[in-house]
Amino acid sequence: MQTKKLTVGIRNALLCAFGAACGLGVNDLYAQVATSAAAPAPATSAAQDGGAAATDAQKNATNLNAVQVTGQLESLLRAQETKRDDIGVVDSVSAAEAGQFPDQNVADALQRVPGVSVNRSGGESSQITVRGFGPQFVNVLVNGRDMASSSTDRAFDFDVLPVELLQQAVVYKTGMANLDEGGIGGTVNLVTAQPMDFNGFHASASAGGMNDTSAGGKVTPKVSGIIGNTNADHTFGWLVSAVYYKRDHETQSVDTSGWMHMGFPWVNPNYTDVYLPQSLQGSVTHEKRTRQALSGAIDWKPIDDLTVKVDGLYSEYKVDYGYNAFGLYTNPYVIDSITPGANNTAQSFSENATGGMSNDYIKESNPRDSKNMQFGLNLNYQIDKDTQIDLDSSVSRAWNKQSANGYFVVVGTRNIGVNPAWTNNGDSLLPSYTDFLSPTDVNDLHAHVTNEGTQSPNVSNGIFANRLHLSHTFQEGVLSRLDFGLEQSSQTKTMDTYNTPNSFGCAEYCGYVATIPASAIGAHVANFGSLVGGVSPGFPSQWVDYDVNKLFAYLATPAAYNQLPNADAFKAQLDANGGSFGAIPDPQKYSRIHELVRAAYAMGTLDGNMGEMPWELNMGLRYTKTDTTSEAYSVPLVSLVVNPNDPTNAIPTYGSISPISAHGSYSNWLPSASFRLNLPDDLLFRAAVSKTLTRPDLSTLSAAVGYDFRPTDQTITKGNAELKPYLSKNLDLGLEWYFADTSYVSLDTFYKKVDNFSTLVTSTTEVLGFPFLLTEPVNLNSATIKGAEFTFNYQFTHLPSPFDGLGVATNYTYVTSSASASGSEISTTGKFAIPGIGNSSNASLFYQKGPVELRLAYNWRQAYLNSIAGAQGQPTTVKSYGQLDFSGTYHLNKNVSFYLQATNLNNEKIYQYQVYLDRESYAEADGRTIAAGVHIDWK
Repeated sequence: MQTKKLTVGIRNALLCAFGAACGLGVNDLYAQVATSAAAPAPATSAAQDGGAAATDAQKNATNLNAVQVTGQLESLLRAQETKRDDIGVVDSVSAAEAGQFPDQNVADALQRVPGVSVNRSGGESSQITVRGFGPQFVNVLVNGRDMASSSTDRAFDFDVLPVELLQQAVVYKTGMANLDEGGIGGTVNLVTAQPMDFNGFHASASAGGMNDTSAGGKVTPKVSGIIGNTNADHTFGWLVSAVYYKRDHETQSVDTSGWMHMGFPWVNPNYTDVYLPQSLQGSVTHEKRTRQALSGAIDWKPIDDLTVKVDGLYSEYKVDYGYNAFGLYTNPYVIDSITPGANNTAQSFSENATGGMSNDYIKESNPRDSKNMQFGLNLNYQIDKDTQIDLDSSVSRAWNKQSANGYFVVVGTRNIGVNPAWTNNGDSLLPSYTDFLSPTDVNDLHAHVTNEGTQSPNVSNGIFANRLHLSHTFQEGVLSRLDFGLEQSSQTKTMDTYNTPNSFGCAEYCGYVATIPASAIGAHVANFGSLVGGVSPGFPSQWVDYDVNKLFAYLATPAAYNQLPNADAFKAQLDANGGSFGAIPDPQKYSRIHELVRAAYAMGTLDGNMGEMPWELNMGLRYTKTDTTSEAYSVPLVSLVVNPNDPTNAIPTYGSISPISAHGSYSNWLPSASFRLNLPDDLLFRAAVSKTLTRPDLSTLSAAVGYDFRPTDQTITKGNAELKPYLSKNLDLGLEWYFADTSYVSLDTFYKKVDNFSTLVTSTTEVLGFPFLLTEPVNLNSATIKGAEFTFNYQFTHLPSPFDGLGVATNYTYVTSSASASGSEISTTGKFAIPGIGNSSNASLFYQKGPVELRLAYNWRQAYLNSIAGAQGQPTTVKSYGQLDFSGTYHLNKNVSFYLQATNLNNEKIYQYQVYLDRESYAEADGRTIAAGVHIDWK
């Protein structure tokens, strides 16, 4: 009786909290509970069976309580069943049917999951944060396997994987012995469609168009299809799916390149430390994105006790990239008056008429052609009715080799004879400049930066992995299952940057010393519109544009280089490079990192009954050993002189190269335990403790050394192959109430104590008589992160028709940390803080009845620290962001449906600031995206 009273009290507390928050009637909830309460779920662990458990949930969800459901209700059912049935804290999103995910992007779909928020770039969600931990702390698997990535770090770029290939995305938030280590924030398993998900022949196809409003209303194609067959006794099945779509996108941005600080004793001896922006630069980026992917799978049972699974996936994400900008680069030494305000933030300044600042017409290309592939073989043998062994082998590769095809060029005009004036426009607008020369004058152009390559490295990544798993189930007694496993993964990532050798073009042309006839480079005036809604008042909407190929061709002619002070020396370097500025590999930026990981685990599952309450306990121990080798080239700096044409830069000379390497090794024991108790009245309590780790970013392990030669801010950066992994001790407690098939309320709390945070440490050193700031990563800090996730999903089935098709799906995540700090605290005290920490929420109102499905979803992320040391080394914060999305489907019949999707209906923009709100640093606008089409099923 006491237990009954306790559980009813807990249930009522949860009900009141969420009912009040959502404005729902308690009586209506009780009515639904009374008529549709489901029996407690069997105690199983999705984590133990990986993708197979997700597949089982998909097969069973549609017939829960003998009620047939489809569409978005089916997706909600699958997610609810996955959460309820796992012993750990798990959330998920699912496709309504094969190839029909509820969002246009995998990351967009995952942001509906409690505790998950996204990082946006170029109008798309590309990476995710889980419980405040950034992308590098989230381990992403595809069908339970590591997938190679062409990114320079460990973060997984979801934009390379079309959402149409996936059937379910599962987020594991608690550690278990059989889960790959690597994700302190969580582990995400992306599950593709498998042949045995279906009965008999099945095929479906979607065709539609996508309109990105930022790109001027052009409609681009989007098509996908899946086809497969399974024989009658489910002993053989095959499946093939393919995706192709294009998207034209335009990003507008205004950027300050960060806030630097210095003294101005020539203006006022008291102005010893004034903050002002490095530049003011407005840009328009045009991208033509093409995604294409192919996946296939075969399931075969040659004999009753043996199952053979073979699957493969190939995807390509290609971006043709063009960047056009007008920039005003601040030279602080020509400032003749400046007015600092609160916190020493400049409020205004003016410059003299010597032309120390120029009108820069900037063009840049950073093309991308990311290719990913993964092939896997899984053999499962049923030794007897209680014992099975399986071997899983996989190989994955990823590469992006476009470094040589990038460029960064600047043509400009010195502001001679005018006095440019700068104004700080407060905490809602970016700064602005006035009184500079016309940006539409094509008759006074001069060469400046002339680099090919440089923008990003070629990246290749390969992973080869083997896993052996043995399990035994027990029919009687408290011990119900034992699992043992051995795993090995070998990964190599190589990064190789191309650029114009020794930047010889900039060494001579930088400084605006050579004039350029407009006709030689096709110079003309282009209209780019009001950038980001006029966020920088008075910023030009028109400026000079030109042909980059013609620019490089002209600068290689005597008419151009004979204007240079060292024309003969330039000509010699040009000839040595084949008569062009063509990019070649830069040995100074080469990096190759090999990582070998070996692991073993043992795990036991116990279950029983506490009175009439079923319970389940999983305990395990994982051992992992990691060995890393980092290879690079040592390129000694032998001389350094200030560029006489451009005193804001310097010209280096390097010596002979020699190979270098560094090594690191560490091993860890990772215990875990998860407990679940099915309380009366469909309440469920769960608790988990674990120790997890995240390995250092691969880029921080590099043995390469990099230089930057701005005399006012000369820097040396290097990696550290001996970095240790981040280690976290975790505690999770959760309480859930499942009061109907598609309705539940839950509260999950978490606490993490994380050690070995790597921090960039900067010290002063001297090279060749010049002062440098040396920055390298070290393991230094610890922090606690704690928070709670609130979820409330409810379907209004007891309202009168047609309102009984309404439903809500809401969640709110609260995260705080002992290492949370404001930008001013970080800047003034050097206090450590964890980027990405912040609250988030999303709320969806959906409707499904008859042939109509509708969903309106709002996703919000609180302002968060993006970087401890962003541009100019300053803490950078992203302001709060809220986006409204819509999706709708009309089912013409059981085989044909029409869909409409729209993202960012409220045309939200991205804003950043550094330290204080009146140091606005960046603004970005990406517009809305609308997609519409038809989906056809054949079964």
